[in-house]
Amino acid sequence: MRASGRCRDISVVRRSSRFGRCAALTVVLVAVMLALGVVAVSAVAAPGRRDAASTKAFIASAERLDTGEIKRVPAITAREAAFVTRVSSACPTVLAGAPTHVSPAQRLALLRFGVELGAALEIDALQPVRGLTDRIGTLQERLRFSDPVLQWQVGVDASATPAYLAIRLPDLCADARALVASQFTKLTPAGKRFVQDVSAVVFDASAPPASLLRRMRAYAPGPVAAALKRLPALQRRFDTPLQLTRHSNAIMSALFGGTPAPQAMSRVVASSGQIVTKLSQRGLVW
Repeated sequence: MRASGRCRDISVVRRSSRFGRCAALTVVLVAVMLALGVVAVSAVAAPGRRDAASTKAFIASAERLDTGEIKRVPAITAREAAFVTRVSSACPTVLAGAPTHVSPAQRLALLRFGVELGAALEIDALQPVRGLTDRIGTLQERLRFSDPVLQWQVGVDASATPAYLAIRLPDLCADARALVASQFTKLTPAGKRFVQDVSAVVFDASAPPASLLRRMRAYAPGPVAAALKRLPALQRRFDTPLQLTRHSNAIMSALFGGTPAPQAMSRVVASSGQIVTKLSQRGLVW
């Protein structure tokens, strides 16, 4: 699941303005070069031993992370259940008066709260693997590839999950009360910042490991082919026992007092347990 479109738009605007300037400059330079009859040739280093070594190290680190996560599944699911109990008992029925038909402002606020709820549950539940993801992330960030785009993708993805798990958790009950006090149009400043931070990390972590491995295929064809078969199976062993979607729905039911939640929020919370899967399909939590 990705954070609400509005939150992602904030990040998009920032990046598009920066890349927009670069794109405009590139167009000008290309035009000048064509006018002068200059032919530009892109020079990318040919695959070498370092590429092969980095590819094999990437595969080994991904498998090490997978097996480490699988071992920690009992601790993760225990934290999920504890989080549900803690939040549900802290402010039960606080959102019982939510409107069933919402305005655009209310829809956005409820979407943000749904993202906040799902991400907070996930970040708390995944703390048992935080140290492991930090170590694997540091290792992967040190890998070097001759392909500059692949180098950038590996670096971004290597830092994505450690950054995600380090985001400070919000006070869900405080934000639920802020929703009620604002006629379901606003979160607290801390809640809004949390959603923006989650949005930024999930939006930037955009390359699935299978995509990265396929870009590495020329460097180590045999190991990559084998990894493309092994890693998805390992990831399923990690994903299957997790119950993030069910637990997100349990919290939502408690906060809404068992009454149907607005449709705008229901859609978000129903998929909020997939943030970890999306991240895992991109860079570290696989």
